[in-house]
Amino acid sequence: MLAPRRTLATLAALALAAAAVAGCGDRSPIAISATGTQTLEETIPADAPAVTVRVEMFNGPIEVRAGSPGQVSAVVTTRGSGSSNADAEADRAKIQVTLDANPDGSVLLRAVYGPNPSSPNNRAASAVVEVPPTAALDLRTSNGGVRTAGVAGAVDVRTSNGAVTLADLGAGATVQTSNGAVEIAGAGILDVETSNGRVAIEGTAATVRASTSNGDLSFEGTFSDGAQQLRTSNNPITVRLPADASFALDARTSNANVTLDGFSITTSGAASGATLQGTVGTGGPSVTLRTSNAAIVVSAE
Repeated sequence: MLAPRRTLATLAALALAAAAVAGCGDRSPIAISATGTQTLEETIPADAPAVTVRVEMFNGPIEVRAGSPGQVSAVVTTRGSGSSNADAEADRAKIQVTLDANPDGSVLLRAVYGPNPSSPNNRAASAVVEVPPTAALDLRTSNGGVRTAGVAGAVDVRTSNGAVTLADLGAGATVQTSNGAVEIAGAGILDVETSNGRVAIEGTAATVRASTSNGDLSFEGTFSDGAQQLRTSNNPITVRLPADASFALDARTSNANVTLDGFSITTSGAASGATLQGTVGTGGPSVTLRTSNAAIVVSAE
C-alpha cells in the first residue's frame, strides 16, 4: 500500500508545481515608463482686461513663477507606461497637452489622458509655467505638490498628497490639499485646508482661516481687522504678533496649556490652563485658536 500512496503524493506535488508555473505565466510584465517634455507658448491680447491662468495636470507637481507681461510659456513633462519602450511611448502620446489664450485674458493649460481622463492611473503630467506677474492663478493637480513665486494675483490651489508652497502673495490664496504641508508668505485672505501636514504662514495684514490635523500650525506677522481662525489637532499652535498688537483672543486646547507671552490680557468668561479668553490691548480682530493634546502659545515679537 505504500507505493500507491507515494504515487499519489508525487502526482499531487507535480500538479501544484504545474499550477505555480501557470500562475507565473499569467502575471503581467513589469511596466516600462516613457517620459518626455514639450514647450508651449501663448501671447495674451494686449487689451485683455485681466489675466487668469488655469493649469490642470495629474499625478505630478505644478510650479508657477513670474515671467514676461503678455506671455505664458510652459514646459510640460508627461509619462506613459507599457510592456515595452514602444508601447510606453505610444501610451504617453495619448496624453493630450493644450495651451489656449482667450481675448478676455483667460488662459488654460491642460493635460488629459485621452482613454481615461478621470482615472489616468500610473500616467503623469507635470508643468513648469511662467506667467505675467499680475496674473491670477487656478492650479489643479493630484498626487503632486504646487509651488508659486512672484505672482501678484490671487491663487487658488487644489491638489492631494502633495505639499503647497506659495511665496510673495499679493492678493490672498485658497488652498485645499491632503497629506501635505502648506507654507505661505503674503497678504490678503489666506484660506487653507489640509490634513496630516503642518501649516506655516507668514502674513502681512492677513485674514487667516487655516485648518489641518496631526500637524503643527504657526502664524507670524500681522493680522487684518477680519476674524482669524487657526485649527488643528494633536499638535501645537504658535502665533507671533507685534508687541503693540490688539485683538480678542479665544484659545482652547486639551491636555495642555495656553500661554500668552509678552502681552497683557483682560480675561472674560472661564479661564484655566487649557482655556484663555479675553481682550489684548484695545481689542480688535477676533483670534480663535483650537487644538487638542498640545500647547497653544501666543507671543510678542
